Amino acid sequence: MSSLLRHASAYAIGTALVTLASLVSFPILTRLLSVADYGLMNTVALALMPLVAVGKLGMQRATVRFYQEGGEVAERLPSTQILGMAVVGALTMLAWMLAVPLLPERSLGTPGLRYLLLLTACLVLVRVLDSAFTNLFYAENRSKFLSVYGVVKRYLALALTIATLLVFARNAEGVFAATIAAEVVSLVWIGWVVIEDNPIRPALFSRDLFMRMVAYGVPMVGVELAGSLLAFGDRYVIEQLLGVESVGVYSASYNLCQYIKDSTMVALSLAVTPMYMRVWEQEGRAATEQFLGRFARSYLAFSFLVAALVTVNAADLVTILASERYVEGTIIVPWVIGGMALDSYVAVAAAGLFLKKRTGAIFIYVAVAAAVNIALNYLLVPRFGISGAAIATLLSYAVLLAIALFVGRSELSIPFPTKTLIVAGIAFGASCWVSALVATGSPWLDIVLHSVIVAALYGGITLTFDARLRDSVRELARMVHDRLRSRPRSA
Repeated sequence: MSSLLRHASAYAIGTALVTLASLVSFPILTRLLSVADYGLMNTVALALMPLVAVGKLGMQRATVRFYQEGGEVAERLPSTQILGMAVVGALTMLAWMLAVPLLPERSLGTPGLRYLLLLTACLVLVRVLDSAFTNLFYAENRSKFLSVYGVVKRYLALALTIATLLVFARNAEGVFAATIAAEVVSLVWIGWVVIEDNPIRPALFSRDLFMRMVAYGVPMVGVELAGSLLAFGDRYVIEQLLGVESVGVYSASYNLCQYIKDSTMVALSLAVTPMYMRVWEQEGRAATEQFLGRFARSYLAFSFLVAALVTVNAADLVTILASERYVEGTIIVPWVIGGMALDSYVAVAAAGLFLKKRTGAIFIYVAVAAAVNIALNYLLVPRFGISGAAIATLLSYAVLLAIALFVGRSELSIPFPTKTLIVAGIAFGASCWVSALVATGSPWLDIVLHSVIVAALYGGITLTFDARLRDSVRELARMVHDRLRSRPRSA
């Protein structure tokens, strides 16, 4: 657990700094761009996601899994993975560039979209290679370097975006031009570091290993595509039924939830995944179940605490960061962040499926949840507007978690902390309700007061009524205390 704390701290610091950059860019983009341009920017970004997923061929997931085998596999893996992903990524990019001019005008809907899709096509290959490099370091548990790389890359993009919007072009084209420049420069840097540590030679390319990784990874392409549809399909439906401006309003609040999830829930998930894989390889099933069982309860309670803090402060944060033009979209926050809290636990529920390489089963449950999400969006958005999309998000993530728990228990026996979920749910509702009664008229002061109220009430309720969670928190506090005491004091 001390190793988990160390890696989680590195990822948390890195993701927190990246989130800070996102929060800085958030008001710049929402204030300098029109609502329609902000919606267009999100539409293009969403179009790139499935293309990058196809270009990666799921091999980035296979990297983390196969690296743990060690020996000749670990020696040949860097060349096999990077050369293989480079070829597939390049072919995907070229196919997209040939397809975009053939898309019918009615399928695009928004003027200028075709040009932006062609402009950003190069990002498919750039992001595929970036994934190849970063996942190799992720498999090696190089959390510090990955955190530094992520921070530098994000702040470079931020600086170039601000400069472009202020000096050259205040539109979505300017944003993507700056993004391309920043990501290419960052790719050259991390590629140089990777090649220094792991010389990439065609002679080390293993056709057998490549096919094994593809066999493991191809179902993960389906998982990633279905995951993109699950997470972002609502934006496609909103754009079709309500228009690009509604996408902008919805995306502002959704993106805020995503930024905070990435810097909190995802940071812990990133830290624990290679660790439980290593425990599995070295110590076996029983040790892995024990490790994940200790982690699960605290993780679920922490996720709902984050959800409560985001919910009570959403309107004030959007007012400060984005302007009042987007405040109407904060009605979606409780549903969206609640769904994200459930989704974050899937990493634990499906751990056994990843370990046993049952990627087909993972694809099935993600695809089912994605189909539910799209169906619910078409059912609810015409009736409830953007709130309908948010409700669909929560329900589809609940379906995802339920299926993952049902299928995953056949591989690893990790008891679901039902009591923690119930207590955390009650604490979430109670703390949000009480904090809503407090309003000073100052967004900054309200954020402070609401956060204090939520932290006190949520912590009090969960720790009072969930003894096992209380024991887990005591253990974590002891580990932090011991680690701080063990550091040498400066003279």
